Amino acid sequence: MSEQTVQIRTSGKVLQSPCGPIVHGLEDVLIKNTTISDIDGEKGILWYRGYRIEDLAKFSNYEEVSFLVLYGRLPTRSELKEYERRLKSSRDLHPATVEVIRALAKAHPMFALEAAVAAEGAYDEDNQKLIEALRVGRYKAEEKELAYRIAEKLIAKLPTMVAYHYRFSKGLELVRPRDDLSHAANFLYMMFGKEPDPLAAKGIDLYLILHADHEVPASTFTAHVVASTLSDLYSSVAAAIAALKGPLHGGANEMAVRNYLEIGDPSKAKELVEAATKPGGPKLMGVGHRVYKAYDPRARIFKEFSRDYVAKFGDPKNLFAVASAIEHEVLNNPYFQQRKLYPNVDFWSGIAFYYMGVPYEYFTPIFAVSRVVGWVAHILEYWENNRIFRPRACYAGPHDLQYIPIDQR
Repeated sequence: MSEQTVQIRTSGKVLQSPCGPIVHGLEDVLIKNTTISDIDGEKGILWYRGYRIEDLAKFSNYEEVSFLVLYGRLPTRSELKEYERRLKSSRDLHPATVEVIRALAKAHPMFALEAAVAAEGAYDEDNQKLIEALRVGRYKAEEKELAYRIAEKLIAKLPTMVAYHYRFSKGLELVRPRDDLSHAANFLYMMFGKEPDPLAAKGIDLYLILHADHEVPASTFTAHVVASTLSDLYSSVAAAIAALKGPLHGGANEMAVRNYLEIGDPSKAKELVEAATKPGGPKLMGVGHRVYKAYDPRARIFKEFSRDYVAKFGDPKNLFAVASAIEHEVLNNPYFQQRKLYPNVDFWSGIAFYYMGVPYEYFTPIFAVSRVVGWVAHILEYWENNRIFRPRACYAGPHDLQYIPIDQR
């Protein structure tokens, strides 16, 4: 390594490296070619497989979108019907997985979700077959078909895992999945034990569409890293869930709703936003994004849904009113304008969840219920040209120190 010290400015600070440029946090580092999703952060555009998120949100549902993300094209009517049938037939869990979830009833649901995914992988015979094939370096047509079957199972099972944990955490009897309900409606049915209001089911379906993929954030990158070792899909998704659990990734919508409840009164928004511009001031959760330097298109879509939801069911805690007032102040404040900080999807998505009766701690698991299709699609794409990830670190310590025996130190 060169002994020359290189200064790198990243995220507002200078890093020292004797080895060469270090991209702190791997910001904007390219890891592969993809056809799954694309983001124009400057213009605020999101595409899945070339389709604008606005069109998919308006015309599609999660089942069709998940098929698109996973298989790379929109399905025919017969293909979609058969895909839905396969998902419905895979919704329930191995009895041992159910017991794992029961044992973790008092744990945060993200811990239970990690464990449940790993457990289900241990008992899935298809997964064991794929593991054996990957172990000997075999990944041809038969193994790919197996991998896609496992991917579909993961999409089908994550809602059940989350709903079962909710039931156990409340000391309630399990509500088994029904095969006559959509992906979103069945999820709410399993959680609350009754068929959901159609608008609530629409809201969950919309949320699942908006979060199905988002290029390569931390959780998706984690899935790539694990899968690159030729570990299995279940283990890769469990690792992705662990990354999503971190407060810098998932969970911003929970904190946003907590902020709205604490503020309580829209008239306080101007003072709050002004305080956020000062050093050491409060952080506005759901404002700003690593990629978007314009208004998040998903936020615009879910804002409209949130407006419809409170119009029907009311806004007794002033959540929508407070959020609207904060947004108005943010969009008209020079501090946020100059830094291109706009509301993102987390700014709006938790409001409807709260009014549906979904506890805060389940907001991020529902994110995982959506994003699982993006995780598995990226893994399968990467396996087409797999190479194990092996980055390097710049060693900045001494060499060839003399060892001193312990009784001479």
